[in-house]
Amino acid sequence: MPIGRGLLFGGMYLNDWFTWNGTRCTDYGIHVVRQPELIRPPERIIFTSVPGRSGAFTTLEGMDVYDDFLLSVECVVRDTSNLVNIFAWLKGSGKLTLATRPGGFYDACIVNQISLEQILRGNPHRRFVLNFRCQPFFYLSGVANISVSASGSYLTNPGSVFSEPVLKVTLTSDAQITMGGSYFELAGVTGTVTVDTPLKETYKSYSSYNSKMSGDYPTLLPGENIITWSGGVTGIIITPHWRQV
Repeated sequence: MPIGRGLLFGGMYLNDWFTWNGTRCTDYGIHVVRQPELIRPPERIIFTSVPGRSGAFTTLEGMDVYDDFLLSVECVVRDTSNLVNIFAWLKGSGKLTLATRPGGFYDACIVNQISLEQILRGNPHRRFVLNFRCQPFFYLSGVANISVSASGSYLTNPGSVFSEPVLKVTLTSDAQITMGGSYFELAGVTGTVTVDTPLKETYKSYSSYNSKMSGDYPTLLPGENIITWSGGVTGIIITPHWRQV
């Protein structure tokens, strides 16, 4: 049995699939014969050589700063009459889910040309490899938004690294907000404002409100985080973006 196929159950291998942008490969008649190894992304390190000193100084570029990495998936397809649609699907960037790492996804892009190889003479199956260049973090899926209505509330990050949440803050007047180790202010705006940490943007109804926000875009550290505010906050809805390495 090829490595990574998993156990045979009801005539089918449990681990013979991946999803790309929400579509499972088996919908196109594609089956995985080798899943990638589970990989921890490399931390970004700066090496500094000093004249007259053996070795090099090593310095981490920052806390939880990692480089992209490659995941290779080996596949087979029997029916090659649908290649136009298959190639149209397997391109660009999107969300990758692997059978061998359920419960979440990677943000990735397909970076290699796809070359279909004949397996055996007279056999209709074709084999090919997909190389996914993945951003470092594995995002947990199926996580509901979190509503916070009282200052002094606690929120637990179940991930292994800090998250970059998106907040919808409802205000009646200026406000000062502390979340985990981050502090920011919103001034000169009322109603519901979106504070988007991944994009580093503050907006309302698709209009930029960056000038209304000052301070740090919020992050939520692994473990327990306290959320406090003063001023005119009536509630915050948090899309947490929990993630792991």
